[in-house]
Amino acid sequence: MKIIGLTGGAGCGKSFVAGVIMKNFPILHISTDDISRRQMRPGEAVYDAVVAEFGPEIVCADKTIDRSKLASIVFSDREKLKILEGITHPAVLKELERIFGIVEKGLVLSPIFDRPIPYKAVLVETAILKEAGYCDMCDAVWYVYAPEEQRIARMMEQRGYTRERCLETLASQASDEEFRSYATGIIENPDKTRECDIIRQVRELLYEMKLR
Repeated sequence: MKIIGLTGGAGCGKSFVAGVIMKNFPILHISTDDISRRQMRPGEAVYDAVVAEFGPEIVCADKTIDRSKLASIVFSDREKLKILEGITHPAVLKELERIFGIVEKGLVLSPIFDRPIPYKAVLVETAILKEAGYCDMCDAVWYVYAPEEQRIARMMEQRGYTRERCLETLASQASDEEFRSYATGIIENPDKTRECDIIRQVRELLYEMKLR
C-alpha cells in the first residue's frame, strides 16, 4: 500500500482535489483536520491536554472546545501554536498509523460507494505535511497549486474572510517555493478547474508511481 501526502496552502482547493480522487480512484482519503477535530471532542485523545494548556475560557457551555477561540489564541502567538501542535500532531500521527494498519489488512468500507474497496493507496490531506513531520511516511507528496489571487477570492467567498485576514493566513503558511521544494508532483487547480482536469493530472502522477 502506498501513502500519498496531499498538501497546499489555504484556498488552493485540496478538499476539492481529494474529493475527485476519492470518487475516481481506489484511494482512501484521510484529512488530518478531520482527525484533529474529532480528537478535540470531550473524552477524546487530546481534549484534556488542550483544555489544561489553554484554560477553561476555550470551553463552551456544552463542554466542547471553541475552535475559533482557540484559533484566535494561537494565530497571534507563535509559541502557543507550537505548544498546540506538540499536543495534536503526535496524536494525529498515531491515528494515521492505526488507519494505515487497517487498510493494509484488506478491504475497507468506502464512504463514497458504501461497499468494501481494496484500496491501493491512502491519501493524507494536510496543509502542514512537512511541519507535522508526515513527509517521511509518504511515498509521494502532491502539491495542489492555485494562484494567490484565486486563493484569496476562494477564502473570501467560502470562509467569509476579509482580504486582510486572507493575507495574514497566507503569510503564516509555507510559500509556493517551499511547497515545491519537497513535492514529488504538482496538481494545478486554478479557477474553473474541471473534474476531468484533475483526473488527468492524477492519472499521470499515479502512472509515475506505477499505480494504474
